[in-house]
Amino acid sequence: MSEIHTRVLVSMVLIPLALFALYYGGLPLVLALYAVASIGSLEYILMMRKAGINISYLWVYLCSLSYLALVYLPGYDLPILWLMMLVMFIEVLFSWNVVSSVTRLFATLFGLVYTALFPALIVRIGFLYANEKILLALILMIWIVDTVAYFIGMKFGRKRNVTAISPRKSLEGFIAGIVAPWVIVIILSLFKVGFLPFTYLALIAVAAGVFGQLGDLAESMLKRFCEVKDSSNLIPGHGGILDRSDSILLAGSFLYCALEIIIKVR
Repeated sequence: MSEIHTRVLVSMVLIPLALFALYYGGLPLVLALYAVASIGSLEYILMMRKAGINISYLWVYLCSLSYLALVYLPGYDLPILWLMMLVMFIEVLFSWNVVSSVTRLFATLFGLVYTALFPALIVRIGFLYANEKILLALILMIWIVDTVAYFIGMKFGRKRNVTAISPRKSLEGFIAGIVAPWVIVIILSLFKVGFLPFTYLALIAVAAGVFGQLGDLAESMLKRFCEVKDSSNLIPGHGGILDRSDSILLAGSFLYCALEIIIKVR
């Protein structure tokens, strides 16, 4: 079976499961993002180890627990993160190495934010905006951005090497990815398709068009640093779970923060 056929078959299974979790929210959404947090933390640790940063496998369990705590104890964000920081400091103190310990400390901290905090913030959107289906709208917009950016980049991409992190990405594709969600927002507004307020649609457009693409570049940065092609080979034809969730991790966490700011400003 060719790689393209494998990718299509796997997508036919994963896409309905993802849409189900995003649409119904609740426990299916928590479990879906728990898989991202737990498996993603393992992929992150394995990548870091290939780069010579030996983060303990204990952090797979601690990231999973942190994710659940951040999901179900939203008023205790700072104590939870402080406690995890304390664990990091203690671990470094008892395994001190003048060459690698500080690097491992900061790599562990980033991994906690990336694989535990970001997924938890995404779940909170599903909890707080269950009726609006904002998460479903976001993931659909991200898919549109990815598709438009890819085909415009392939067809019209001339200015490549814009960033050393991902030399194949073109400036034309990146700009098209930013513009595409706004075209959809304008069309929905013109035809008065008001399933979401304009403010929410605008934030989703920014999240998908800008931060979704930056999320893809962020994971490319990690893979380039660790000198790996994919975060893992977990999903046939698609790489690892971080490869499939890189865009929504940054886009979703940005969207949650933006929505929280709007609520407080109002």
